[in-house]
Amino acid sequence: MIASLRRFALALAALVCLAPAARAEGVTLHDLSVGREDAPVTILEYSSYTCPHCAHFHEANRPWLIKTFVDTGRAKLVFMDYPLDGLAMAGAMLVHSAPPEVAPVLSETLFSEQRTWATAQNPRQALASLAGLAGMAPAQVDAAFENKALFQALLDRRAEAFQKHGIDSTPTLMINGTKIAANASEEDLTKAIEVAESAAKAKK
Repeated sequence: MIASLRRFALALAALVCLAPAARAEGVTLHDLSVGREDAPVTILEYSSYTCPHCAHFHEANRPWLIKTFVDTGRAKLVFMDYPLDGLAMAGAMLVHSAPPEVAPVLSETLFSEQRTWATAQNPRQALASLAGLAGMAPAQVDAAFENKALFQALLDRRAEAFQKHGIDSTPTLMINGTKIAANASEEDLTKAIEVAESAAKAKK
C-alpha cells in the first residue's frame, strides 16, 4: 500500500510537467459547489487535502465565508482540488468518485480528520476506511484509486491553475478572477468580495 502511494507522489511530480497533449479527455470533474448559481461573485477555493493550512481554513474562514456571503446569496463557493502530494491526490480521487450526496461530507471529513489519516501508518487504508464510513463500497474505493483518467484530469486541473492563475500554494482563493490567500483576515476577504460585487454590478 505504501509503495502504491509513493507511486502516486512520483507520478504527480512527473505528470505535472507534461505537455498539454497528455491531458485527459472524456473526464468531467464534479466540483463541490455551494451557493446560488447566479450569484454575482464566484469564489474558487484551491486546496489540498494534506495541507494543514487548508484544514485550518475549513475550520475557520470557510464557515464564516459561507454564512456571510454564500448563505446570503452574495457569492458562490466552489472547491477546486490542488493536490500537493500523492496522498492529497488519493483523497481527491475518492471524493470525485463518491456519490454526489456523499462527496461533500467525505471532503469535509478529510479536512477535519486530516491529522489522523494523513499520519497513519497505512494512510491509504485510513482513507479507504473514511470512504467506507461515508458509504462507499470497497469496490468503489479500489476503482477510485485505480482511475488513471481521473488522476490525469486532476493533474491537468492543477497545471492549469498554476499556468493561468499563478496558483502555487494552498489554500488560495480566486474571487471573480482576483487571487487572495484563503486565510487572509476577514476584513481583507470582505474588501475583496465587495470590490468583486461592485465590478459585477458595473458590468450589468
